[in-house]
Amino acid sequence: MKTLARRLPGPLTLLWAAAMSVLTLTPAKEMPRTPTWELLSFDTAAHAGVFAVLAGLAGLWALQHPRLRHPARWVLLGCIAFGALIEVLQYVMAVGRHAEWSDLLSDGIGAVIGLGVAIMLGRHLLPAAFGLALLLPHRTYAQVAEPDLARARRTIAELASPRLHGRGYVQQGEHLAATYLRQRLRRLGLQPLAPDFTQPFTLNVNTFPGKMQLAVDDATGIHGSEELVPGRDFIASPNSAGTTRLHTGVTKLDTLIFASPDTAIAWSRRLRQQALLLTSRDQSQLARLALPVRQRLDSAAQIVLVPKLTASLSGSQAPAPRFEVVANRWPSGKQLLRWQLDAQLIRNYPTQNLAAIVRGSARPDSFLVVSAHYDHLGMMGRKTYFPGANDNASGVALLLELAAHYARPENRPPCSVVFLLFGAEEAGLLGSRYFVQHPLVPLARIKFLLNLDLLGTGEEGATVVNGRVHTAAFTHLMALNEAQHYLPRLTARGPAANSDHFPFSEAGVPAFFLYTRGGSTAYHDINDQPTALSLAGFAGAFGLARDFLNSLGAR
Repeated sequence: MKTLARRLPGPLTLLWAAAMSVLTLTPAKEMPRTPTWELLSFDTAAHAGVFAVLAGLAGLWALQHPRLRHPARWVLLGCIAFGALIEVLQYVMAVGRHAEWSDLLSDGIGAVIGLGVAIMLGRHLLPAAFGLALLLPHRTYAQVAEPDLARARRTIAELASPRLHGRGYVQQGEHLAATYLRQRLRRLGLQPLAPDFTQPFTLNVNTFPGKMQLAVDDATGIHGSEELVPGRDFIASPNSAGTTRLHTGVTKLDTLIFASPDTAIAWSRRLRQQALLLTSRDQSQLARLALPVRQRLDSAAQIVLVPKLTASLSGSQAPAPRFEVVANRWPSGKQLLRWQLDAQLIRNYPTQNLAAIVRGSARPDSFLVVSAHYDHLGMMGRKTYFPGANDNASGVALLLELAAHYARPENRPPCSVVFLLFGAEEAGLLGSRYFVQHPLVPLARIKFLLNLDLLGTGEEGATVVNGRVHTAAFTHLMALNEAQHYLPRLTARGPAANSDHFPFSEAGVPAFFLYTRGGSTAYHDINDQPTALSLAGFAGAFGLARDFLNSLGAR
């Protein structure tokens, strides 16, 4: 029935427009007689009525397409243009009907009324309305057809805003994010699974809270320096040490060291206080070298040329500064570095997971879990921050939409649904590992965990990590998607330690990790902005996750 309600507005809109065209443009010898009303002419009411129906149907149709911007505006303009076209054709074709431009006012008033009704039905009553209108027997579901996409975008924008400093470990970014999310959980009416929703833990993390500068000069200094831009041209490697040295020479790695051990030893001894310039490919081969050579190279400052900047976090600090520079931004012929970097290794930094629950009405000790990590990479220097809109403000937004759904009394599930917001995922799945080691619900009572990460796109469908592990569950997920056409396609993947589902999988908890594909390719960089996200698959992922959880006992 829900699928029928979604598909009917389009064909009905076209049928109604066709009927209007036939009835208004069919040749007639004289106009039909109409009743005489005192306060309002019958013709005015008729125009308003037929255009109210047209706008209502078109509005319901347009509101089901979240990628269409300002759907109400387009529907209203389309109805008025259609009315104007009818008047023009009646005048030009001379079919025996009167073209009156005052009728456009009636058309517009009717379109506004019909559109208003459509917006109300589309947001709250669409499935039930179509079911009653068609008098077809169907099962009533206590659920909305789609998530609140406007609210989801606001959630993503807030989490990715400069006010939260990249949700990392500089300027308390992740604590600010946790405070915001606690407020959201309270407003939804969820019960805390721990005091104030908070499960505290600590981690070691290398941070870059202050100065960050990199410029390149030629050896003479005559031709001036070229200043590189943090975040765009270069970043600090996650385990980089700080440096207060203003000038350092640059030596390019001699790749002959990989062919001859003697050459490697001799060359490494000449490196001394120079910064080592190498490619990411060269860096990946350093492990092949003898231990004494590796130790000398590891102790040197390094500039690694990479095709794309991809930031990450580290719980340790190297003995020397290390920068990553976009290869095509590195100036050729320069032999002298001018650089500064403040690096601070923080030990036992206090952070937290957040945990909430909707208690089941029939089986409260049986649990389904929805998880997403809320942390990101934070700041690098005083001005550069990593927004993390797709990774993973989008997954948090979807989790909150699912929490809003199950928090409504009419949607209270038979078994309990737990919502986990993990910290320190970017530092190595530390929050989810801590939860598994210190579970707030018995792991053996978790029927299934659905982890949400990278949900801001969807043009190419979605991938399900562990889909090749839990084949029966994935087949069921595929059937739900094919029945409702939520996402263009689903692809199964094997096990992978790439998000917070993994510690649960290792502990024997059945788990999927769902992420969307297509659209923005920004990842762990300054370009992962809310404006880059289409949310093309967001509503579909919501419907698929909801139906999957419902089939497992959440309804």
